[in-house]
Amino acid sequence: MKMMKKIGGIMMALAVVLLSTMSAFAANSDVEQEVLSHDFKAYQIFSATGVDNQYLTEVEWGNMFGSQRLINSFLNDIKNSSDFKVNGTNIFANASTADDVARALTDFNDYSDIAKAFATHAYDYASVPFGGSTKTYGNGDTLSEAGYYLFEDVSAGSVINPVILKMAADSKIHIEVKASVPQVEKKVKENTYNYNYASDTIYAEQNSSVIPFYYGAGYNDAADYCIGDSIPFELIGTIPDNFEEYSTYYYAFEDTLSKGLTFTNNDKANATVSLYDVSSGKYTLVKDVTDKFDISFNKQRTGETYLSVVCNDIISAIPELSMDSLLVVNYNATLNDNAVIGYDGNINEVYLEYSNNPQTPTAKGKTPTDKVIVFTYKVDVTKYDTENNALENAEFVLLNADNEYYSPTAGTDSYWVTTEADAEILKSDRNGNFVILGLDKGTYKLREVNAPSGFKVLENDIEISVEAIILPDISNDAAQKWTTTAQDALTDFAARLISNEDNAATISVSSVGDATVYLDIVNTKVYDLPGTGGMGTTVFYIAGGVLIAAAIVLIVVKIKAKK
Repeated sequence: MKMMKKIGGIMMALAVVLLSTMSAFAANSDVEQEVLSHDFKAYQIFSATGVDNQYLTEVEWGNMFGSQRLINSFLNDIKNSSDFKVNGTNIFANASTADDVARALTDFNDYSDIAKAFATHAYDYASVPFGGSTKTYGNGDTLSEAGYYLFEDVSAGSVINPVILKMAADSKIHIEVKASVPQVEKKVKENTYNYNYASDTIYAEQNSSVIPFYYGAGYNDAADYCIGDSIPFELIGTIPDNFEEYSTYYYAFEDTLSKGLTFTNNDKANATVSLYDVSSGKYTLVKDVTDKFDISFNKQRTGETYLSVVCNDIISAIPELSMDSLLVVNYNATLNDNAVIGYDGNINEVYLEYSNNPQTPTAKGKTPTDKVIVFTYKVDVTKYDTENNALENAEFVLLNADNEYYSPTAGTDSYWVTTEADAEILKSDRNGNFVILGLDKGTYKLREVNAPSGFKVLENDIEISVEAIILPDISNDAAQKWTTTAQDALTDFAARLISNEDNAATISVSSVGDATVYLDIVNTKVYDLPGTGGMGTTVFYIAGGVLIAAAIVLIVVKIKAKK
């Protein structure tokens, strides 16, 4: 049995039959296509009381028509519709029975416009409650009566999905649900990974095989960054197989940034949209289509930011579009002071809103959301003396691996500056404590620039390593499969001392969930020993001076006496 590639809303198998000269429908006892966890309503357009050599015979109106009135209405509709005109004549003009309609369809292939139009008109009547009957079937269920059926996928939520399928008695329902609903994925770039992560849901077909797409080095479902960093995000949308069945096709990325992220520069020009072709099994850039989309962002009172990337009709706006296309949105967002530190992370989501009924251009559906998560960490420092007393007013600066200085109040696009003069002075309070918020994993150096009064400044930097493991086993695509909780994304957190030449520091981590490095630093006292008071050394200086002067006088006197 031939299978149509496209029809209506959801793309499934559309097989409008080829009729024999005896008005018999070709029967197929096993339509071998796969459907996963879908249910279908079956509407019987025609019944058949017999099966002869894989053809249905003795065709009558099916039980989806609950009355003669509905049959007459359906006949009147198809007889007067321009959809069924061929060479100026309606193919059903003289039809008055099911047999007449069946005979008229025999001249048209499964892939014809007539076949698609017949499916659409039949669905209009199947969905009208005039007393007809229907039944819901799942994959592998059997039909009790041979016939010609209209199936509706009722597992697809808001999508309207009429299809026609010819079935014989006891035929199993195995229908392939094709990509007629677009899919969307959101990715975030992890700047310390260089692995080319593969898609878990989006594939290209090449030489009868499926090839996963690669988003580029580091793009996956989880990342960690410093507060103040600008983070690259990517939204990937597919095109449904049946989009050409629509006269217009609405397509919108609806993205939500958590309150811990700010749209970089608060400028919609930060976002770009690119058209890619994937027919070769890899990304091939076709063109930039940013100007075809209306890009806007709206900050909510909750602190979240909504980013909308909308095209009212991708069919007319992007003529190069095909079912082998991807639309990819790229933008950057900055991790800000509202970022959640540690385990809960900063979760961000996207969904697609799209046209879902070719007969009703304003009808829209939504995909499930896809999410990513961004982590950031902190270092908690406490200053002590050798007797374990807290020290106030110890002053430090923090340097990263690029020897840049930590400065969250510098007013720049980053928390890192190039000169010590612009660095943030990290000063211990009366409890000896200061906290450094919003660090990425990596190596850092703490440099003491002023010690409390009476204490010695550390001669050497304290170098530490902040170590986090997010989405392990990246080579097995785990980084593309995160859909659960933050705890499943951040699987380990640790820290260690790299350099501690003054033996002043100890380091610890209490738990993975805390995502905090605890660093204790000891200062040593310096001793300025006092004198005994009074005139002190001044007396010795004066006395010495007198003795020297007296010696000089004595020498002079002796010389004169000799003369």
